[in-house]
Amino acid sequence: MTMIPAFGPWTEHAADADEEKRLASAQQSKTSPISIDKEHETGVFYGSGKDPYQTSLASCTCNDFVRRKKPCKHVFRLAMELGIIDAAYKTGRSTGERNEAQLSFADCLDLVEQLSDAAQNEIKEMLRYTSERVDDRQKPITCHELDLVPELRTSPLLHENPYPLEEVLNDLPKPLVVQLLDLVHREGKPKRNAAKTVMAAWLAQNAPMLAKELPPCASFSFVEVFDKAQRDVYKYLHRKYDTETDWYTGAEYPAGAVPAADGSTYYFPEDRVTDALTKRGFNRCLNGYIPE
Repeated sequence: MTMIPAFGPWTEHAADADEEKRLASAQQSKTSPISIDKEHETGVFYGSGKDPYQTSLASCTCNDFVRRKKPCKHVFRLAMELGIIDAAYKTGRSTGERNEAQLSFADCLDLVEQLSDAAQNEIKEMLRYTSERVDDRQKPITCHELDLVPELRTSPLLHENPYPLEEVLNDLPKPLVVQLLDLVHREGKPKRNAAKTVMAAWLAQNAPMLAKELPPCASFSFVEVFDKAQRDVYKYLHRKYDTETDWYTGAEYPAGAVPAADGSTYYFPEDRVTDALTKRGFNRCLNGYIPE
């Protein structure tokens, strides 16, 4: 249980469950302040709207403080920055700063459309794993299509990672991973009956030279400034290239399309993704799609 010292108008007390959550959020890099005025004990933080939050040890203009009238994560972070609350915290680009730097949907499409159809489809498959959850936006994805790797390296939307040794090891049969483990003579290695994930993690950490002997592949992550547009770019590529099948009739139609009232014709939803497809000449449902 965390003890919160007395500061501002707040008395010393043990943090409750809600305060523990706010203290944890205050320690994250995404809560980094725009500026801290140590002389006046105030801070400025990026807000969820246009205006930044003005924070002191007694108040904050964020919705959380206005609603609860109790210390929010910004008040706690200010106290940490001033050395009042003795807690380690991470610094970096805050959520607001990252949002300001984000590429627009249109700019991302311009970059995607510079690639070949094969590379665009590979981007689409990567986005299938990263675009759904915010926490997965920079998730490393292994690419085994070696012919596409040189082209993917040219995309400003992608960052290439080191060889994904642990993932490649996890894709191997367990008996082969055990054989590789036997070849490494080092203390502290897992037992031969350990889980394959445990052995793979240990080998990746202690025998990185294995990367030279295993099948070639590449690992990519999407750049941070592509976070916000990922989901809609995935929808764009999904509608552009993929098909779906009606389980009852067996009719195939463009992915993401919905049937008209009579069920005979399919159209894409009216949104900015469809507008982009139409503008670029890829709207397969522009005049209604009739399945064969």
